[in-house]
Amino acid sequence: MLKPKKRLTKQELKEDKFVKTTLQVKSYVDQNYKQVMTVVLSVFALIVVLIVYGQLSGESSQAAQGQLGIAQIEYNNENYDQARERLHRLIDQYGSSDAAQQGRLILANIYYNEKDYDSAELYFREFIDSYSGSDILLASGYAGLAACLELKNNFSDAAELYEKAAKQAPNYTESDNYMYLSGVCYRKAGNPEEARRIFKNLKENAKSQKTSRDAEIQLTLLSK
Repeated sequence: MLKPKKRLTKQELKEDKFVKTTLQVKSYVDQNYKQVMTVVLSVFALIVVLIVYGQLSGESSQAAQGQLGIAQIEYNNENYDQARERLHRLIDQYGSSDAAQQGRLILANIYYNEKDYDSAELYFREFIDSYSGSDILLASGYAGLAACLELKNNFSDAAELYEKAAKQAPNYTESDNYMYLSGVCYRKAGNPEEARRIFKNLKENAKSQKTSRDAEIQLTLLSK
């Protein structure tokens, strides 16, 4: 006689779901070992930040994190079609999760790299509106949106967003670069006073001598 199947407890179901997701990720890594190792042995600022700040909660978070991890691998190997498909699925299934919010940032970068600036702008905006975690990621989102607007010759809004990105994460290594781009966009927007303010601040407070010198050059150009 067949024994009746044991009814799993809620905790066991949760653990089973976690094991299933873990096995899916492991299977993907095993099948794409060479590509995965390329990523592991290289320094990708985005993936490092996502790992550091990717602390998720809730029963579905493990599955969402697994999908985000695979999408990160695809993205960093420039397999944009596969990454985009997986990220869209992640957002559809776990739209309010931290993983899906971070997925929007990767998706925006994919569209930006493919020169689809309208779609990139859409997902940068969605990311900024929905995400409330890492200051570094938020700064990256503001800067990405600024870059889209700059390419559309909306220099005034781009300048404000670059400055906002710099102030969002002032200790981030890219903050001076964001501030410099803000000054350039203010100058392109025909706002020399704001440009001078930005470049004067950089000349005096930039973290690197090169950025300070570049800001001084910009101030010289503005004075002529």
